[in-house]
Amino acid sequence: MGKTVVRFCAIALTTLLIVVSLGGLYPQGLRAEGNTISIAVAASLSGDAASGGQEIVDSIKLYIDTTNREGGINGRQLKLNIYDDKGNADGATQVANDIAKSDALVVLGHRSSDASIAAGNIYQDKKLPAITGTANNPKVTSDRPYYFRIIYTNPDLAKTLSIYAQQVLQFKTASVIYDKASKNEQTQSEVIKSAFEANGNGKIQKTWAIDSDPANRKASVQQIVNELAAEPEAGILFLTMSKEDVAEDFLVALKQKGLKNPVLGEQALGRESFAKRFEKYDEEKKTAGFFTDGMYVPLPILFDSAGADAQDFLAAYQKAYNKTPSYLGAKFYEAAIAAVDAIRKVNPKGTNVEGDREQVRDALAKLNNRKVGIRGLTGLLYFNSDRNSDQPVRLAQFQNQKLISASQQFTPIANPERLNLPKEIQSGSIVQSGNQYFWRQRVVYAGMDINKLNRIDKATFTADFYVWFRYNGNDEPTEIQFPDAVSNSVNPTAPVFDGKAPIKAQVVNGLNYRLYRVRGEFRNAFDFRDYPFDSQRLNLRFDNPNLSTERLIYAIDKVGLRLPRPEAEERKPFQGLQLWNFKNITYFQDSSRSTSTQGDPDLFQSNAQVEYPGLSIRMTFQRKTLVFLSKNVLPLILLSLLTYCCLFFPYSMFVPRTMAPASALLSGIVLLLSFNNQLPEVGYTVAMEYVFYVYFCLCLLPILVTVIGTKLEKDGHKKAFKYLNIASWIVYPLILIITISTFAITYSDRLV
Repeated sequence: MGKTVVRFCAIALTTLLIVVSLGGLYPQGLRAEGNTISIAVAASLSGDAASGGQEIVDSIKLYIDTTNREGGINGRQLKLNIYDDKGNADGATQVANDIAKSDALVVLGHRSSDASIAAGNIYQDKKLPAITGTANNPKVTSDRPYYFRIIYTNPDLAKTLSIYAQQVLQFKTASVIYDKASKNEQTQSEVIKSAFEANGNGKIQKTWAIDSDPANRKASVQQIVNELAAEPEAGILFLTMSKEDVAEDFLVALKQKGLKNPVLGEQALGRESFAKRFEKYDEEKKTAGFFTDGMYVPLPILFDSAGADAQDFLAAYQKAYNKTPSYLGAKFYEAAIAAVDAIRKVNPKGTNVEGDREQVRDALAKLNNRKVGIRGLTGLLYFNSDRNSDQPVRLAQFQNQKLISASQQFTPIANPERLNLPKEIQSGSIVQSGNQYFWRQRVVYAGMDINKLNRIDKATFTADFYVWFRYNGNDEPTEIQFPDAVSNSVNPTAPVFDGKAPIKAQVVNGLNYRLYRVRGEFRNAFDFRDYPFDSQRLNLRFDNPNLSTERLIYAIDKVGLRLPRPEAEERKPFQGLQLWNFKNITYFQDSSRSTSTQGDPDLFQSNAQVEYPGLSIRMTFQRKTLVFLSKNVLPLILLSLLTYCCLFFPYSMFVPRTMAPASALLSGIVLLLSFNNQLPEVGYTVAMEYVFYVYFCLCLLPILVTVIGTKLEKDGHKKAFKYLNIASWIVYPLILIITISTFAITYSDRLV
């Protein structure tokens, strides 16, 4: 008997290990056998622009790796073919020919317009779809059905910059400085001149072209700066150049000359790494930001006023590469999103590269309006009739070597016919440029800083925190509400937040400053499906129900919050939580939406929705699972062992063999009821309940075996009786081992 039991146990365990091993290997084998799908990336990986090119590659790789971990495209893995275009037209031409000969279905690139235009001729000829995240020149996509762009064009950029210079910064004269080695920058200088002088609103006083050849650059820059100093009406400077080293030389010469002209830089200079180029100069060592503070740059995304998706990308990039991304990474990450979406819709077979490319191009072309747009970092991703993006231009400003949202922005008005335009223009809420109208959008620098998180309950949590605002104009930005607030934890009869009662109110550096302290209880949408192995995201948010996001937006006060902060400092407010481990905290710009017509007859037949601005903190916590298991699962394990022992009782002890498991079953039901009392009412089964269900089956097993075995023994079926006992001795621990192993494998990273 003993040898037989050992033999059966050995066979069962061996079988179990084989099944588990095969189960783990199967997906890998499937992936290994499946053909990969190739995507080409063309970026500058050498020379002065190499850091930007590497950021592009890293960001795309971040998204592709995530897609592959989630199963790829119907089980087929995505493969990146990376090419160095050297950041110029000649390099792009060579790379484009190489890509066209490869098996790549789509190209993500290039960064510059000069490179994109040169390569675009080949992509068009070879019918190879391409997506750029940053090239602004209209020629990139004009009459090229295979090239797509997920960023605004140069004319849109020039129009916004001109309005900003004239309407916000109040300059009627300006000068343009560009790199004469770049055809795109020369064209862009002409576009800016046309936009700035449109309708006679302004005048470009002078246009200078820098000779960027290393042998002549210093002298060329110094000559332009000297002429600038002698030009009293030079006005604001449009610095239309993408090479960081050329822009560096110009700004150093400008500041060392003592000139105070405001600078509107090129989009390519909108990276915090650009500001750090100046750290080698004595002036910068003495005062951080000496050469770049106050400089404006246009960007497609500003992380301090971006939503949750952008913040998740920011955190993932920082975790993967230990550095902060710029607009380059964000826009090519979106290009990867669009490319993978198109490939997934096509589901290419891999037998005809040309046909697959054509289908991918058609899938991209069908992303032609908001209704079919896909979710990106800056909103919905789709292409207009010219295969360009309709997203607005955002203005950033350097401050202490960091990029922050400028205090005023412009947002295009989609349906101006619904507004009283003369009234809004007269009030200053709307500005006009040609036939296009823009809202003036105020940017409010806001922060929420947690002092202490006291308690996390079934559906609520209690928080003590500061909230503050820095802004221009009246006090409308402080008229906020916390929609998830339950009660004031200090004074239950008082509101959680009173915008008219700041604890500090003053003017700092020309901005109104209001500080409040909030202590209250807040609702939260908890997800208990993995309970007690769950991690929870607590959202603390406010919104302004009186103004739309077209008129006002809240930006994360990165300077006031001192972001990024050391992990030890971030953990301090949460150290009092006994049952939770703090994981991370994320700040992001938020908004609430309303589709109500509010009784306005003009809106009865429209699909318009209003977005109200807000700000959110998302805090992630992991439940201390081992503490819970020691209190709740240990009794189940002991009862299971007791029940298992009953299988070895002689059948003459019928009552103990049945009553002991029945008692254990009742004890389990009591434990389950106690367990459920720890949770709110939920309409789904949580992870721990499955453990109870298995336990109940284990309790029933000895009872069923006893009843059947007694019958077999009584009827003289000795062989069947013997196998029944052996099977019960093996199946019981096998079920127990499988259950524990399943939970250990599934939640191994949460056993804290």
